[in-house]
Amino acid sequence: MSHSRRWKPVPLLAIVALAASPAAEDGQQDEGRQIGRSFRVPYLLTETNHHVVRCRINGHGPFNLVVDTGAPALFLSEEAAAMAGLGRSDRNYFSRVDRLEFEGGAVLDDVQTRVEDIFQLVGMNALGLPGAKIDGMLGFNVLARYKLELDPTDDRMTWTRLEFEPEDLPDPGRRGNNAPAEVQAMSLLGGVAKLAALFVGKQPEDTRIPRGFLGLELAETNGEVTISAVLPGSPAEGVGISPGDRLVRVLGRDVDSLEDARKAVARVEPGDTVTLRIAPSSGGADVEARELTVIAGKGL
Repeated sequence: MSHSRRWKPVPLLAIVALAASPAAEDGQQDEGRQIGRSFRVPYLLTETNHHVVRCRINGHGPFNLVVDTGAPALFLSEEAAAMAGLGRSDRNYFSRVDRLEFEGGAVLDDVQTRVEDIFQLVGMNALGLPGAKIDGMLGFNVLARYKLELDPTDDRMTWTRLEFEPEDLPDPGRRGNNAPAEVQAMSLLGGVAKLAALFVGKQPEDTRIPRGFLGLELAETNGEVTISAVLPGSPAEGVGISPGDRLVRVLGRDVDSLEDARKAVARVEPGDTVTLRIAPSSGGADVEARELTVIAGKGL
């Protein structure tokens, strides 16, 4: 029996809103400044055991991209590329994405990409196997810029930005269909998958739950949860929370660990009112803490 699954909510306190923000507009999130930083990137593990992350492309989206260490480059479907304002080049085999903004805060600029409905995308979407529409694949030219850490018991990966820029693939230009023969052959399988979908049916997509976000990055030290960063332009910044403050309570629940924080905000959605109890970084018993009210913004 087929069934629909819900996109698993993740710890919302650490989510970066990927809508256009002051940080993105004034360059505070420039790619070069992210070298050495780690990002907690939420992912969906599909029924086909693909890891799917979400991002905005040139300010549009969100789009669902498969983390594929075997792909040589970033691949986007023609539909996704059109939605992002990116078309196939008349002269070049590859196109370029001006900006990728991943859920979790990682940002890349000027990335080589191939716009094509490759058979993997066509086949998975035709059969509905992943449970969510797949818009593209993240290949080597994106993933090689990060140290990737994946714990299958966690709902987020850790991406640490490396000081490494992979070289672009040679561009053979556009002279008819000059893709490698094996790529042309594999692309034919997309039509086979569409035909198979007529007989076996398409699985329903997951129900997506928009994530609320507060704009806090948290750390756990000696049994205390502290604010390691406050994202520019976030709801948390608007109420005066500062790095170094301690998070004592969320929505009436005591917070002694990151796991406590995750559980407290597991069902927060955009527009929800979230009460926080924040204590100063030093010299403070709980009586010095202050109660704050934050309206959750809209993440992905």
